[in-house]
Amino acid sequence: MPGLIVMQAAAREPERIESIVALSACVVDLPHLTGHTFVSSIAPRLWKSGSGCPIPPARRGVLMNRALAMLAVLLFPWIGAAEEIGTFTLAEGSPRLIRGATVLRVSEGVRVLNGDILETSAPGFVQAEFANGSIVAIGPSTRVLIHSAASKSVDVVLMSGWLKGETASSAAGYHFSSSLLSATAKAGTVILHAEPADVGLYVESGTATVNEAGGHAIAAKAGQFFTRHGAKFAVTSRPDGPFLESMPQPFRDTLPSRESHFAGKKPIEPKHDHDVTYAEAEPWLKMGAWRKSFEERFQPRLKDAEFRKAVESHIAEYPEWNRILHPEKYPQNSPSAPADNSNPPSGRY
Repeated sequence: MPGLIVMQAAAREPERIESIVALSACVVDLPHLTGHTFVSSIAPRLWKSGSGCPIPPARRGVLMNRALAMLAVLLFPWIGAAEEIGTFTLAEGSPRLIRGATVLRVSEGVRVLNGDILETSAPGFVQAEFANGSIVAIGPSTRVLIHSAASKSVDVVLMSGWLKGETASSAAGYHFSSSLLSATAKAGTVILHAEPADVGLYVESGTATVNEAGGHAIAAKAGQFFTRHGAKFAVTSRPDGPFLESMPQPFRDTLPSRESHFAGKKPIEPKHDHDVTYAEAEPWLKMGAWRKSFEERFQPRLKDAEFRKAVESHIAEYPEWNRILHPEKYPQNSPSAPADNSNPPSGRY
């Protein structure tokens, strides 16, 4: 797949792609990259025989970072198209989508891509429908990451707020994760509410497998309600009053599919709002097991002085960024950056 994406991009912007691949090959050693079909095809045009690499070793780390960031930006349209996994079929309020390192405005008909981060307003409501038949409702003041979705599963990470998932097919399913509780369901309905130290999970219909952070999987049935308040875990036969009272109104009814409204129509392109700020990226940078993926995702924003300054001021929390910010401190074959002793979140998402 990466090779196909590179070749598709090269067909449209050959000179820019070739120059970036040339720089990358030079930095990491051309013989290792010329095994790649595309690089081999352009290698004769990159260097004359025996010319060597024109870039001094001291500059290679900095230039490699720039080359990879540029390549990621150029290839994003092809990567996104290959990972379309659903459609936002209902959007109320002012929902925002963080795609890559860009903040977009969501409207009905926008396609869902793997890796999308959705943040809803208050009031606000978004419904997403996926190819496997699952429907996911996202309540007000909610932050979610759709980090992967295959033909038979939908995986949504809830940082805070409300989620409701429904599927009528036992062949499909969805997986909801939060910092304290997670659930996998097929042919059933699950509602999840999460705050930093307070999580409630209600199996409204069907069955599910519920996992408590650090605990064993539990076979759950319709009507059961799971809570985690700090370190206290409990299971009851019905939701408690506060959970029901605060549940978003649309969650009280079956989620009607609206997919037919968009079948066969040209996808709606989300409108660009702004490049992601440090304040918007920071909560995701602290997501334990997801730190590395977000480090790579938001690296291109370091070209912005304010974003870079904010990361620098929090470098004790993200020591792994030190190599990215100051590659000159780490020669090409040096040991890795200092170990991360900042005690990040446990990564239970």
